Amino acid sequence: MSQTAENPMVGAHRQVVERLWTVPLLDACADALPEVEGSTALSVESRCGEVVARWLKRLPEDTRLMALDSSSAMLDAARERVAESDQRRVFFVQQRGNALAYADGVFGATVCLHGLVTRRQLDEGLAELARVCASGGSVVAAAPTSASFPQFYDLLDEALRALGLHDVLERLGELRERTLITASDLAQLSRKRGLHEVELEQVRWELSFSGGRDFLYSPLIQETFFPHWSGAIRASERDAVLRYVARAIDTYWRDGTVNTQVEAVLLRARRV
Repeated sequence: MSQTAENPMVGAHRQVVERLWTVPLLDACADALPEVEGSTALSVESRCGEVVARWLKRLPEDTRLMALDSSSAMLDAARERVAESDQRRVFFVQQRGNALAYADGVFGATVCLHGLVTRRQLDEGLAELARVCASGGSVVAAAPTSASFPQFYDLLDEALRALGLHDVLERLGELRERTLITASDLAQLSRKRGLHEVELEQVRWELSFSGGRDFLYSPLIQETFFPHWSGAIRASERDAVLRYVARAIDTYWRDGTVNTQVEAVLLRARRV
């Protein structure tokens, strides 16, 4: 039985997050994954292997690839996607991206397209991606920006006001100021981490959801928005807020289809 069938987390990522985030991002930036010759490349937060599988197609036969993820089930799914002929040059390691157990400057290139959804995660992730990248090597990272799903925060604001949670509104505003990522944040943090020849590309694409629950409980929304606002809303009040937002979505989008936009910013830089 495949990992997708065995593990709900893996299935949700393969069927939803890859389809709505990873594939559109890679399709729009087909040349973003760097070509690395005669050394070892590093894929951080590899998830179920879409990035690994695509990157392998751009890497010469003599280049090895380390694929990391914090989930062993995700790594098992990624391993399944690598052709038998490539298994000898891909190494799957369970490891967190913000605390890499490698020496400085050992990889010819480092890539991370998942898991950087708050400013803190972005700062910590870029620090590690830059640290383990060799001098002259490429660093590639992507993050969802504050322009994604623009309707969501208006609906959340309405829900909090309707439910009388005015103190949460203030906390949420402060949280948004501190955590939501913009392209300028990525540029600033990349310079802070000693990266040069920084190139930023903003990529946008449209998504559709089948009503309020499909939107709110989508694994993609859970992965991108929830870290920004769930900490500001008390656990005892979250269900009521979610129910209000779901009803509002179904009211405002009467045909049952929620059309919205995702924006990602892609960083390409060099370690000097």
